[in-house]
Amino acid sequence: MKGTSNKIHALCAILICAIALAAGAEPRFEFLSFADYYGGIEPGDGYQNLRSRIFMRPTFGGIHDSSGFEWQLSANLWAQPLGEPNYINLWDIPYESYMFMPFDFFDITLGFKILSYGFSDVSGPLNVTNSGNAIPYGLTEAFDGRRPDPLLQLKFYPSFEDTIELTYIPITRPDRERGGSIALPDSNDTLEWRDDSWLTDPDTMHSLFAVYSHYGEKIDMQFFYGWYTSHKPDFLIPEMTNSIASVIKPVYRKKHTFGFAYSLRLWTMTLAQDIAFTITSDLAGTDIGAQNSELTVNTQLLVNLPWNILSQYSLVYAFFPNHNQHSVGTDSAASAYLAEEVQGFHTQPFQHIAYIITHFEKTFLREKLKTSLNIGFFFSPKIYFGPQITYNISDYWQFELGADITLLEPPDNDLRRNTANDSFYVRLLYRY
Repeated sequence: MKGTSNKIHALCAILICAIALAAGAEPRFEFLSFADYYGGIEPGDGYQNLRSRIFMRPTFGGIHDSSGFEWQLSANLWAQPLGEPNYINLWDIPYESYMFMPFDFFDITLGFKILSYGFSDVSGPLNVTNSGNAIPYGLTEAFDGRRPDPLLQLKFYPSFEDTIELTYIPITRPDRERGGSIALPDSNDTLEWRDDSWLTDPDTMHSLFAVYSHYGEKIDMQFFYGWYTSHKPDFLIPEMTNSIASVIKPVYRKKHTFGFAYSLRLWTMTLAQDIAFTITSDLAGTDIGAQNSELTVNTQLLVNLPWNILSQYSLVYAFFPNHNQHSVGTDSAASAYLAEEVQGFHTQPFQHIAYIITHFEKTFLREKLKTSLNIGFFFSPKIYFGPQITYNISDYWQFELGADITLLEPPDNDLRRNTANDSFYVRLLYRY
């Protein structure tokens, strides 16, 4: 870990030196801060104080007029003032901080940056480049989600409409999980989470991405390939029997993702589709603790409804060709329990899954007040509702109120990424 820290510190030093050389660049300063509170309203658990937070994100940057050289330094800072004291992890403080160097036919970006690919706004299968927070209290969390990694990116421009991107990420980090130890009673096992801030094992180093994008008058397209370390863990399960107590460890492995995405206008609507085929290390599907390979199709339709209501509909379908091909072992009950827990954690409970996410949005009072509603339909009685109200008090101040509600009881899995309990939040935000 010490060697990794030195490398990251060296990269930061390079950024600072480059910024120092950018004397004469037009300076830019932005500041985002808010205070929010989350309360649990799950009927079976009663009212709970989930989280309070004071959050700040200062951003410094500049662009050199003659050369186009651009730099940015930003950081995340938060603390919990109510309840048990809690603070941001030191490694999560650096946010998007990079330098951008344009040339005649290509550009170079060096630093920490979040990358997004595909055209889907919800559950995009091509957004695999950065780790995220797997335990948010609200599904609408927009500030403590994805985290940037150090990268070197080259962009080439064969024509005005075409772009080729080559991105190298030397080191990445795991998704933020619940942490601690989790008891799996039906198999007499205990899962012990790693507390690593970065994935420093030799097998997890180095990720490569290649993307070709075409932006035309009638259709936008992307072709995607990634060879990368998965931020979601597999599990090393030493025994599959209830008679022997064992410790399960998370392990992070490589994946290949091949993808295609397009977006086009259909009359007054916009249709977008992301298609991804991901090959995992367990191609045959025999490892009970590993993720399955998958084919994912995300179809999204953006429609303007009467009364100036903006609506978006996303249908996500996934197929896992090697689902349930793991060996049963000597204890079929224990192996069935472990398979259910692991497949549920990986969102791969069946060979075929599908769900629909809808979004409705309308503004009032000359766009000072915005109301929105997210609805998730998972082809079961467990329907998700996410209402939200945003009011712009002034050019700088904003008030938000929202909730995350799922019908019926929350999942009773022992191994899960978040509680999925009903909750609400209130937030006062300042943006400069």
